[in-house]
Amino acid sequence: MKYTEYQKEIFATAQKLVKAGLIRISSGNVSMRTDDGNVAITPSSIPYDEMEYSQIVILDMEGNAVEGKLKPSVEKMLHINTYKAREDAKAVIHTHSVFAITLSLFGSVIPPLSIEMINLGAPIQTIPYSLPGSLKFADKVANYFHDHPEKKAALLENHGAIVVGSGVKDAFQNAYNFETGANIYYNSLLLGKEFRILSQAEIDELHGTYIPSTKK
Repeated sequence: MKYTEYQKEIFATAQKLVKAGLIRISSGNVSMRTDDGNVAITPSSIPYDEMEYSQIVILDMEGNAVEGKLKPSVEKMLHINTYKAREDAKAVIHTHSVFAITLSLFGSVIPPLSIEMINLGAPIQTIPYSLPGSLKFADKVANYFHDHPEKKAALLENHGAIVVGSGVKDAFQNAYNFETGANIYYNSLLLGKEFRILSQAEIDELHGTYIPSTKK
């Protein structure tokens, strides 16, 4: 199978994430499922401003290389196990965005403050820290998404954030909205005043009006 279009899409999304400030240098990673059941993922330790689309690596669902000469992201099992946990996930983005990392330091739970967070399944929890790149870390994240099929995002303690999407464009939008929501929550806390959280009735109304339902 030719993987060029997948590689180009992953590469273009990574560049958009850099411009949005959600990933930088070589931190963070992007992947998507391919139609033949494999995974296209960014390579390890290649700065995004030096990366070429042809360097995107193709893996099978056990993490073995199918195509590509470079080492895949150290977080390859984070992506693969998330796909195994969530059939609906067609793309995964792991960011090192500033406000997400900041809130993760406190084990924050981001409440349903705004439309950005509602579409992600807020409240959004922090997954406790494990060594990045480890199987323990990958399993923790996979278990979170398996146990919370309505959620499209999570904070990663002392590390960053992760989002899933129905494709890479959707995952990019989720990553952008998640950092926006984290920024809003951070600023709300700085004001030191009581803030308003959307009620369940208001959340249901939003879902019924124009936010695609995440309920099964």
